[in-house]
Amino acid sequence: MFDDALKQAKKASTKTKDKKVAKVEEVKPKKRKSSGKRTDPDFKQVGAYIRKDTYLQIQRLLLEQPDKDFSDLVEELLTDYLNNQLTD
Repeated sequence: MFDDALKQAKKASTKTKDKKVAKVEEVKPKKRKSSGKRTDPDFKQVGAYIRKDTYLQIQRLLLEQPDKDFSDLVEELLTDYLNNQLTD
């Protein structure tokens, strides 16, 4: 009596598990459009050594300007430097 009920319960749980697996397999991850400087061919990642205290002070100031990041600041400073060198 209980053996039959147990067999039916196992069959039902197996069918349920198969359905859950099938649902998971059907879900496809969304593709994101790359929209950062890292993937933009007009930008090149470079490195530089600066003093820790200078970097920390800059980070504090940049927190007050949410529309500007470190890369923007470096780009601005280097562009100004280039302009000054080319006009002298």
